[in-house]
Formats: sequence, structure tokens, C-alpha cells
Amino acid sequence: DLADTCQPCLSKGGGWCTSEQRCVEDDTQFCDVDNLIGLAGFTNDCKADDEAGKSNTRPWIDKGVLVSYTFENGTCCMGVGIVHRAYHVLEEYTVLLRDESKEEVKTERWNNRRPAKKKDENSEYHDMEFRYFRPQELTVLSGIRPNDVVEAHFAVKSKSADDSLTKSKRTEEAVVINCTVSTVAVNFTSDHVVSVLPRDFIVDTTNLTSGRHEEL
Repeated sequence: DLADTCQPCLSKGGGWCTSEQRCVEDDTQFCDVDNLIGLAGFTNDCKADDEAGKSNTRPWIDKGVLVSYTFENGTCCMGVGIVHRAYHVLEEYTVLLRDESKEEVKTERWNNRRPAKKKDENSEYHDMEFRYFRPQELTVLSGIRPNDVVEAHFAVKSKSADDSLTKSKRTEEAVVINCTVSTVAVNFTSDHVVSVLPRDFIVDTTNLTSGRHEEL
């Protein structure tokens, strides 16, 4: 296996991808040239890795993770969505309202406002009241987020009449590209095939250092 720090990675013939902080093939096919340290990158000097000096602390709530939240109106049900904006210093977060949309959860006051007149619709956008969640208002259902390296089952076509996909018995390493409430898009590192998979196809290996290994 290629090393997980820059200098050992280069000494074994790999390339260090600064944007992902991991060792890849020394080729711009695997990492953008502006982020690649190696013979094929913008430099082969590990001192150019500005990201390496930053904190490696992984925020539990961050952009891309799947969370649940209570509604402001006190109803019994829970909302579920993907964190869209994460202000870690302020400890405030916004959540996407639904998949396939960039619309975020709004406050109840905003949702129950009187409809704007046609001529005021554009200016009303600037007064939009997003709901900024505090950490205690969110429950993380899955900590998987873009750029995570995970183990994933690949989809196998079944012989059933509905031609549905079934989960492979073995898993392969993959890099997470994007997350929605019900699916995770990954790029398998062995053959660089991109697949959009149900969440139960993904095995979370992001917390192995803390002794947890959960299939989500």
C-alpha cells in the first residue's frame, strides 16, 4: 500500500494529492495537476503541501453528512436531510430540504409568511430566513461525506423479472463523490468506475481509528 504522508508516498513512486490528503498514482488522471505533488504535478517538493499543516480534526457535523432534525412547529415527525453549509466557528449549519435541489430548510416564520406581491418577489429573496441549526438540534445518521475513502459493495444485476440491482458479496475501495438522503455516489479506485449506490451498499471506514466500523 502507498503511504499516507507525502514524503513516503513519493519515495514509493506515488503522487501526493493535496486536496484529498492521500497518496494516488503519480498521474493527473487521479488528481488535478494544481493539487498533485510528484513528477507529474505542479511540484515534487512536499513542503508545498499547505494542507498538511492544518488541523486534521474531523468535524462530526460537516457539509455532506446525513442528519435528522426536529421541526420548529413541534410536530411528532423528524426531518432528514444533507448538511449544506457548515459554519464551524459559529456552530451553525443549514440543511437541504430535499434531494435534487439546493433549497434549504427555512424558519417556520418564513414558511408561514403572507405571499409576496408579484413585484416584490425578487427583492423578497434577500430577506429569506434560513433555519440555522445548532449542533444539539441535529442527529448525525451517517458521517460519510465527499472525499471520504470507504468500502463499497458494487451493484450486480439480478436474474429477477424486475431486473433490480443486488449487493455484491465483496467490497472494494471507493472515494465518495456526492451524498443524498438515499444514495451515495462513489468512484471505485480499482477501475475508476463511478456508481450511484443505495446507502446500504456503503461500509463506513471513516471512523476505524476510534474503533467503530458501521455499515450505513
